[in-house]
Amino acid sequence: MLPKIDTPTYEITLPSTGKKTRFRPFLVKEEKILLMAQQGEDIEEKIHAIKQIIRNCLIEDIDIDKLATFDIEYLFVNLRSKSVGNIINLTYKRTECPDKDDGAGDCDIPFTMDLENVAVQETDENHSTTIELTDRINLVMKYPDFHILNSILQSENYDDIVEVIAECIEYITEDDEVLNATDYTTQELVDFIENLTQNQFASINDFFETMPETSCAVNIRCRKCDFKKEMKVSGVADFFS
Repeated sequence: MLPKIDTPTYEITLPSTGKKTRFRPFLVKEEKILLMAQQGEDIEEKIHAIKQIIRNCLIEDIDIDKLATFDIEYLFVNLRSKSVGNIINLTYKRTECPDKDDGAGDCDIPFTMDLENVAVQETDENHSTTIELTDRINLVMKYPDFHILNSILQSENYDDIVEVIAECIEYITEDDEVLNATDYTTQELVDFIENLTQNQFASINDFFETMPETSCAVNIRCRKCDFKKEMKVSGVADFFS
């Protein structure tokens, strides 16, 4: 019988809930999943690969499909850091660089990013999962998973957008009464949303636009033209690289 190699485990705190869990670094079999997904351009395939790798590497049984997008991103960044290394090499493409040898044109500026500096950041200090609709009625939201968020970003159909927003309702309070979303059909929740005023609906939109995000600020500099820029690296597309 071949020997079994022990792998280290690490503790991590899920940003959305504060719950602690443990994970192991990804192995050759997970690296294979990652490399195959990187060869394609389909964002859904990349998301599926990331979720599969995280599912394989978590020690505790957690429903990955119900985690918030920034939880998934944060887990993946930490997995990558412990599995491959915390330093990654990236490239910023600047257009119309004045110091190109053949005149103005694209300029590739290499830079490094330390994954140890990546964190889940608040984008708005007033952000809350509780939305006050009236003096008596509050809407309590849950953070969307990748599937729901991708549906919101890609769909231009009003009915589809309202339906996926309805999926993010956790419960509604009216005075002291708590109305759990799971006790109602999707259509009933859609009807509730469609009977809101424009200002009330805008408050729901603000919830999605000001959600926490997994990001890292980096400074870049072009050695040819001395162009400098502080930029933010964030989201699954950036960290997948």
